[in-house]
Amino acid sequence: MKSFIEEIILEYKATAVKAVVESEEFKKLSQRYSLIRLSIFLLSIPVLYFIIKTNIYFFFIFLIVAIALFIWAVLKQQKYDKLYVEKQSLIAINNNEISVIETQQNLYYNGRAYSIPNHFYTEDLDIFGPHSIFALINRSRTYYGNQMLKNSFLEKSSKEMIEERQSAIKEISKEKEWRQEVSTSLFQLEDLEHYDIASAIDNQMEMDLSFAEGFILNVYRKSLPLMWILVAALYYYNSSLANSIASFVFIGNLIYVGKFTKKISKIQAKLANTSTSLKQYIEVLKIIFTKKWTSTLLKAKTEEFDTNAGSFPVNSLARLSSIIDKLDYRLNILVAIVGNGLFIMDLGTVYKLSQWKKENDEELDKLFRHIGFIEEMISCATFAFNNPQYTYPEITEVFLEVEAKNVEHPLILVQQNVSNDFKIDPTDKVFIVTGSNMSGKSTLLRTLGLNMILGYTGTKVAATKMKFPIVQIVTYMRIKDALEENVSTFKAELNRIEMILNLLQKEGDTFILIDEMLRGTNSKDKLYGSIGITKKLLNSKAYSMIATHDIKLAELGLSDKRIANYYFDIDYANGELVFDYKVKEGICENFNASFLLNQLGIDTNVSA
Repeated sequence: MKSFIEEIILEYKATAVKAVVESEEFKKLSQRYSLIRLSIFLLSIPVLYFIIKTNIYFFFIFLIVAIALFIWAVLKQQKYDKLYVEKQSLIAINNNEISVIETQQNLYYNGRAYSIPNHFYTEDLDIFGPHSIFALINRSRTYYGNQMLKNSFLEKSSKEMIEERQSAIKEISKEKEWRQEVSTSLFQLEDLEHYDIASAIDNQMEMDLSFAEGFILNVYRKSLPLMWILVAALYYYNSSLANSIASFVFIGNLIYVGKFTKKISKIQAKLANTSTSLKQYIEVLKIIFTKKWTSTLLKAKTEEFDTNAGSFPVNSLARLSSIIDKLDYRLNILVAIVGNGLFIMDLGTVYKLSQWKKENDEELDKLFRHIGFIEEMISCATFAFNNPQYTYPEITEVFLEVEAKNVEHPLILVQQNVSNDFKIDPTDKVFIVTGSNMSGKSTLLRTLGLNMILGYTGTKVAATKMKFPIVQIVTYMRIKDALEENVSTFKAELNRIEMILNLLQKEGDTFILIDEMLRGTNSKDKLYGSIGITKKLLNSKAYSMIATHDIKLAELGLSDKRIANYYFDIDYANGELVFDYKVKEGICENFNASFLLNQLGIDTNVSA
């Protein structure tokens, strides 16, 4: 399977190398048209100066040609600048995929802010933050993409929904070029994981636009082009009267628009930074809605929108971007004076904004959520594509039936991972795992819990085969004191135990993962307390898995058939500890604390 991973890396490298070559070509073309633009400008000045002295008609003809050529060169340069930026983004995306596979270092947001203190499992199973499963999988650039991926790790789903998500992720995982096209379009949107653009636009739209509405004002505004044509025609018959009418209308328009300058300036300032990001969203929507899907979930999500010509997903958002651009035109004083004097331009733009708000305001949130959904699916599909050695899990309805073949911890590098086979029979209630320090007990608990949470998102799990039911996972692992809250480690453990006991009264299908309980107290109380908690768990509806050093706790399984014992062994070779990290049935007999202390020069053979 390693060779398949190497092939994927080579594929990413080939895409990146091709993009480097193309980006250099686009950069050269951009520079070429920049030089052409400058040359047109510099050459036109003396030529126009010479022609204006000879023939006024040739002057205007040449001026129009020069302006047209200049605009052509500008548009060409902008085109190649855009292509260059896209290729640079594509290079970054592919290099990032190589980095994720080889080192698990991902440039996308790691979800640090999503950490929930005292959550059922997020802190113990490394769901959010640096070196977390979210940090490994995330390929979302937008607020909703990050939010939806976050929620997929937190919310319990149904078997049907998980299977629908699996089908969608399988389909998207086969579309590498399409995934990267979407990611490239969104890559230029930086630092937006906490910026809800739909809510921001809604808030920006919370302003009075009624001053630009009204039947009479609307009729007057629409009649202005015809009025100016009539005034121009009047020049042939009475130029003096035409001048008087033109001056009166022009100045009158400026005075009228001037009454609303402060309001319009506030509107323009509010929306000023929105247009640029909207253009990127429009680009990605064009890519998203031109793709046809066969999986049920993707088809259903797409069919929520009317994607015919003139439909909302692209054209209406483009219209909003265009309106905002027109508001920015007023920042050019010459354009503002001419536009408002002739056509009360600013009021016409605000009127269009008010109409857009009435027609589409409520759809914004739905649209950006769809982009977020696609990002979430791309994140899960990319993880599946990058790991051909993994599998999609089978969701069973038997509580608690768990079976895993070659299961690994997804946050350990492939080259360092050790796989295990593990099976939980529903006839057992508590699974006790013993073993020495650093042998793999805690990792096994996290491996099972994290893969189950991963499987609920619909993507692959780190195993060659795995099945499990939908359960509420609860962990009791990294218990920390909180000095600022006057909470000791033991008190924090008691709080966790209380939370688990309360949960057992409400939740039926619960799987509890416990790593060395009651470590904050003395060994005698620790043992008695651990036995008491274990018996409580045995008599509940929940299933539990406990990692411990206490052999006495594991020996409960000798008299209670509802307890299954597993262990991790160690060996000594050439004065060194050797770990195989393989789980076995039974109770551990070899421990390493004394050996490790002796290695530090501490004599553990001291009589009391």
